[in-house]
Amino acid sequence: MTTQRSEVIDLLKAFACVLIVWHHLALYGPMSDVVYQLAPRFIGLLFDYGLLAVEVFLVVGGYLNAKSWLRALSQAHFEFFPRLGARFQRLAIPLMAALCFTVAVTALVRPYFDHSSLSDAPSPLKVLAHIFLLQDVLYVEAFSAGVWYVAIDFQLFVMALICATLAHRWQAVTQQGSVIRKAWGMWMAMTLISMFVWNLNPLGEVWGTYFFCAYGLGLCVGSWRALGFNIHHRILVLWMILIGGLAWGYEPRVRLLVAVGVAVLLALYEATDCRPLPCLKASWIQALSNASYAVFLIHFGVSLLVSAVVFTHGSESLPANGLGMLTSFGLSVALGAGLHVAIEKQTPSWQRWLQWTAAFAATCTAVMLLT
Repeated sequence: MTTQRSEVIDLLKAFACVLIVWHHLALYGPMSDVVYQLAPRFIGLLFDYGLLAVEVFLVVGGYLNAKSWLRALSQAHFEFFPRLGARFQRLAIPLMAALCFTVAVTALVRPYFDHSSLSDAPSPLKVLAHIFLLQDVLYVEAFSAGVWYVAIDFQLFVMALICATLAHRWQAVTQQGSVIRKAWGMWMAMTLISMFVWNLNPLGEVWGTYFFCAYGLGLCVGSWRALGFNIHHRILVLWMILIGGLAWGYEPRVRLLVAVGVAVLLALYEATDCRPLPCLKASWIQALSNASYAVFLIHFGVSLLVSAVVFTHGSESLPANGLGMLTSFGLSVALGAGLHVAIEKQTPSWQRWLQWTAAFAATCTAVMLLT
């Protein structure tokens, strides 16, 4: 695979992006409460199963990170802190920008839109918790529906990176075997522990260990071809299905089945040398894939704004609420694309992080002073 871009990855990210936006539109209301009267099954499915899009993001994220580390792991130096800092910047800079919008929108609509989806007013502790992605660990209410995932993504990255760094140091000491195999072994061990232990505790959802079963499957598939084992891809697929089946039998979880299914799909695609698929070469799929993270960050604030307008001018109107949900989705994609180009796509740096962190803190301070 000469590049990390592929039509399958683009399609998975685009699909998961659309699904999570509609899940939150169904979950938080109030527009979905009215539309439910016309399409109860559709809203119910989004409400119950839309969150499974997270499993798609997790597996794909692990897969892409494994791909990006393979060549570096084989070199003499594998730097931990620069990679950690770069990942934090890439996650946090667009997050701070999106939170500026969401906090401002929440304060703007609060006098006219009394709804449970509105977060409480900012406080110094909340601001600091969001800046350092610690809001769930500190049991602080999030300003936006997507913030918890950003924190989990960073935790998973840190855990996987620690394993990769330990494997690299181990290889440097022993000078025997394969550093890729050492890293793969650690990732696989943590994946199995997550499947059978960590993922069974609902109280553990604030920690990356809970989600490592999905992320680790992506890591293992992404590094499989570099292991040098003479193992057919069908064996890898059967292994994942068997382990997933055992974990399902031990404790049935739909999210686990989705994660295994996505990992199997990626393994089968790997077996084809990730060759291009012309039928999936659509510019809008690639564009939505590129902007998926930005759309994920901005959509909650957009939903609040549109919901407030619809609630004020047509709270009981079925056409108004249906159109409102469609408008919210369309605006989320459009503003997400703008956020991606203007903020996320730019080269991250600590200076830019400080600038956007200061903007976020200033926005929260203004809201605290004016309310």
